[in-house]
Amino acid sequence: MITFRQMVPEDADAVAVVEEKCFATPWSRESFWRDASSSDAYYLLAIDEELNRVVGYVGCWILAYEGSITNVAIDPEYRRQGIGRKMLLKLIEIVKEKGVTALTLEVRVSNEPAIKLYEGLGFSSVGQRPKYYTNPVEAAEIMWNTHI
Repeated sequence: MITFRQMVPEDADAVAVVEEKCFATPWSRESFWRDASSSDAYYLLAIDEELNRVVGYVGCWILAYEGSITNVAIDPEYRRQGIGRKMLLKLIEIVKEKGVTALTLEVRVSNEPAIKLYEGLGFSSVGQRPKYYTNPVEAAEIMWNTHI
């Protein structure tokens, strides 16, 4: 069974493991520890309760009424089970309670499954950031949901 809970600094190692499985240029364990310690950020974890294992996470920086989704990752073994969608819906519910009225994110232009997921959650493209990603170099699609 998959459950969701807020990340705490002690989860940084487990989150870094998922990050390394998912991204060519992963964030450091220290970055996750710092964000988990910040009152301006909220990270939600997906936990496989049977294995007591972090299998996904989503991070959001909060500034006034806007949230910026920083990372969304699901362990490759757990993809295509709806965990990412459920996790994002839960994050939206939580940040709304914190007063957030709009969310933004960047996604690789080639990541069509993620773009479709975000569109299904009410996000729409407002442009691109050329050469935003490295390894390989690629543009980012800038997406906003102003009706959360």
